[in-house]
Amino acid sequence: MAIAIREADIESDRLLLMDALFHYLTPLSDGPRFDWLYRNNPHGQVRAWIAMDRDRDVIVGSAAAFPRRLYVGDGEEFVWVLGDFCINDRYRSLGPALQLQRACLSEVDSGTAAFCYDFPSPSMMAVYRRLYISPLAQMLRLAKPLRVDGKIREYFKTPIVAQGLSAAGNLLLALTDRTPKECESVAIGLQQGSCGEEFSALARQVGGCYGVCVQRSAEYLNWRYLAHAYRRYELLTARRDGELLAYAFFSQNGVDATVADLFGLQDITVVSTLVRRLIVLLRERGMMSVSAPMIESHPWIPLLRSQGFIVREARPMIVYSSKTRRCDGMNWFFMQGDRDS
Repeated sequence: MAIAIREADIESDRLLLMDALFHYLTPLSDGPRFDWLYRNNPHGQVRAWIAMDRDRDVIVGSAAAFPRRLYVGDGEEFVWVLGDFCINDRYRSLGPALQLQRACLSEVDSGTAAFCYDFPSPSMMAVYRRLYISPLAQMLRLAKPLRVDGKIREYFKTPIVAQGLSAAGNLLLALTDRTPKECESVAIGLQQGSCGEEFSALARQVGGCYGVCVQRSAEYLNWRYLAHAYRRYELLTARRDGELLAYAFFSQNGVDATVADLFGLQDITVVSTLVRRLIVLLRERGMMSVSAPMIESHPWIPLLRSQGFIVREARPMIVYSSKTRRCDGMNWFFMQGDRDS
């Protein structure tokens, strides 16, 4: 078995990459997803690599590095977020995987980016361990139950009994929520249409205050969320006298909701009011739970825990940097939306 790694051409290898991703990673791999993720990224050109079995002349895997522009304290840096790593099951030995991952990491070694980061699966962590790369931090999933209907139906099969108990349980759950002090001068509402320059202005104003933070320009937000290839995101904003103060991008999947991004001024009352109104909105829509995956150093974790969110599980975050660039000791402002897709 002779495996060769070569860099992919995003245009001419489009069908090859889509086919590999479809068979070895996700059934969501199609033209719209590829064009959105690989061709339309406003932060720069995506890099991808293909693993080929030279004896059979077939593609057996692929991986990609997606560009991100970050605020890092008072400065700005260009980095990669790694993703779409896939290998044919017949080639699951660590050899081909190591070759493919080394190709991705070589972009940092060559100096084209300050560092790269990844949120690997358990199987991918085996590759990183063989490369002697350890997790830098943990991504936590904070979750809050909103309704008890599903749990009640598991234990009470009689519809009228389940309905009555659910009504009582949902009321009790709503009443036991800790109601934070809300800012009456702040208007909370769902935004219709795309993000404008005010979102870029807010990012420039406060992005550098959060340590390591993705540049959330209007162009980036419109691409990352509102133009997403297969997931519908909604945008809840907090404003005072029309001025944008904070916002939350969220999505719904069945009866569960996820907060992908929560960003704004370093004003705990404003952000708390925004989260509280989002909880009320999701409960009114019949959502059973809401999750907010975020890095363990995220400043909003105490706020969410005060509103009834609890940590459910954690997964590692990998950061790989050159020998001259240290990333430990930094505060990371990362959430679900800061992944590759």
